[in-house]
Amino acid sequence: MRSVAGLSIGGLCAFLLVTGAEAQEQSRESMALDNTASQWSFQFAYQANTDYRRDTLANGFVRPEGNKGFFQLRIVAPVPIAGGAAGGGVTILPRLTMRYTENKDGEWGLAPTDVFALIVPLEWSTGRAGIGPDVVIPGSIKVGSNTWAYGLAGAVIQRLFNEKVMAGLLLQQTWGKRDVVDPDQPIPTGMTETGANPLVINPFVNVQLGKGWYLGTNDMAILHSWEFGDWKVPVGGRVGYVLVRPSNSWNFYFEYATEFGTDDWPGAIAKNKIRLNVSYTIPVG
Repeated sequence: MRSVAGLSIGGLCAFLLVTGAEAQEQSRESMALDNTASQWSFQFAYQANTDYRRDTLANGFVRPEGNKGFFQLRIVAPVPIAGGAAGGGVTILPRLTMRYTENKDGEWGLAPTDVFALIVPLEWSTGRAGIGPDVVIPGSIKVGSNTWAYGLAGAVIQRLFNEKVMAGLLLQQTWGKRDVVDPDQPIPTGMTETGANPLVINPFVNVQLGKGWYLGTNDMAILHSWEFGDWKVPVGGRVGYVLVRPSNSWNFYFEYATEFGTDDWPGAIAKNKIRLNVSYTIPVG
């Protein structure tokens, strides 16, 4: 199964090498919904996981509950090099994601912080793609992992129908020390090993409805475990509003999602998730 990650990232690299043309100017409303656009972005969000599925796993144990929710801060700081991608150069998009999380017992802590630098060397007339290093900084053991992880992140964005529709895909794969889990036991063995963390597959679609309103998919981070060969898949939707101003933009949205998982997925599966978001963006140039 590890070859799937290699093929996914390798395919993205090949796509970057063979795709490229001078990009046309992107509308401000479209940029407000585009995580790969060359702009400063500050996102503030709160997500509540109101309840969890308590089904019986393949090993006979009841599925555990997870964290109750989190406050999220996400910052994107573009670094144009040699004029940026639109001018024939390269744009680097470092993205920092921090979450202050509440666990199932009501205790709060800083979850692992994700930092990746998406390198966007080429654009074409209706989209762009990039790839770059990904680092996970340890957080509190009360709400997540307290070990380092390193890997790659890649993204492809495509605008369709005069920018009324935007579709994209984000992939993240890291490797690091993780707890060893015995599939016949409900808890880790107390040992650690170095290996592949779950592959994160984040597809999305946004559809502009006019006058700033849009519909989209939720923050659909699909997880695939290389260790057990199993999946966790969130399904939901988003309704949002974009306010474009002369020098900046605001993006407000509400989303709902539920999660499904295979019987072999040993972790928590949220039955209901609600997220509120406010994002502030400042275009570069």
